[in-house]
Amino acid sequence: MSEMARREADRQARRVRWERLLEARKQYIEWSAFSMWVRVIVASEGEIPPWLSKILEGRCPGFLADEWRCRDAHLEAEPLLGRRLVEWIENNLFGIAKREGWLQAVTFYAVRDPAFLQDFAYFQYCERRWKRQRPSPYPSFEEWRRDALQSTGQVLDACEMREETRQIIKASRSVSPQRLADAVPQYVDWEAFTYWARSLLEADTILPVAVVEELQRRCPGFLECDHELRRSLPLEAYTRRWRALLEWGEHRFFTDAKQEGWFDVLVFYARAHPRSVRTVDYWVFYWDAYWSDKPLDRYPSFQRWREAADDYFVESEDK
Repeated sequence: MSEMARREADRQARRVRWERLLEARKQYIEWSAFSMWVRVIVASEGEIPPWLSKILEGRCPGFLADEWRCRDAHLEAEPLLGRRLVEWIENNLFGIAKREGWLQAVTFYAVRDPAFLQDFAYFQYCERRWKRQRPSPYPSFEEWRRDALQSTGQVLDACEMREETRQIIKASRSVSPQRLADAVPQYVDWEAFTYWARSLLEADTILPVAVVEELQRRCPGFLECDHELRRSLPLEAYTRRWRALLEWGEHRFFTDAKQEGWFDVLVFYARAHPRSVRTVDYWVFYWDAYWSDKPLDRYPSFQRWREAADDYFVESEDK
């Protein structure tokens, strides 16, 4: 089921530009955290306190009126409040994504994002703790979110999640959020460069002059290593040439991340980035087959190729 959901999410993602997808994912995670904060307070109080009602009216206009109507109709209240709040958020704040058919592309990856999982782990922790003793006063949403993103390993260990993700979250504590945020687009850019050259490296062909010049400029010494590697490999193993280029850049451009123990964190975040996913989709679904019918002397520059990859999306299933 998870694999089918992932394929559907990826299919939907190809219907929207990656920039919109990235912004929507960030907003969805933020609003999901807000809904968890509301839910844990209501669960602790047994009702929606007046001060929280004012916040909900300001951030989610119309939600409380719908909530009171549900309660007046004798529907279950507190157990379903969280679900109804999420539905209000999706209908009112992500309505465009829903109407255009790419909401699952947002939600599927958002709920697997380390930030979402940290929020959820802390939500479960607060549920258990606040049942025994209510905080006085309750933390503001901003305070609660800050604490969630700084939660301890004990909090994370008590939450059900993939072990790989748990270790990524723990390892991410060794690098500042800003430094990681700065490094992610750098890795995404490097990986895109390798995909630009990948079809050529995996084929039994002479590299175009423009590609040779770009590789010499960005990766001095790589072509000499590639020449020896090509001589030693059978044609069916030429994918190793692309892997060698990827690893060449990883070792030279991301040395600090490797030495300081957060390289796996960097790769995890980079490969989950919508721009990285879009680049891979462009190569898999379009470029690798397209380029073989074109003259090699017209092979596009990396800049032009990257722009085409960024622009790649499918507006409808008929295309």
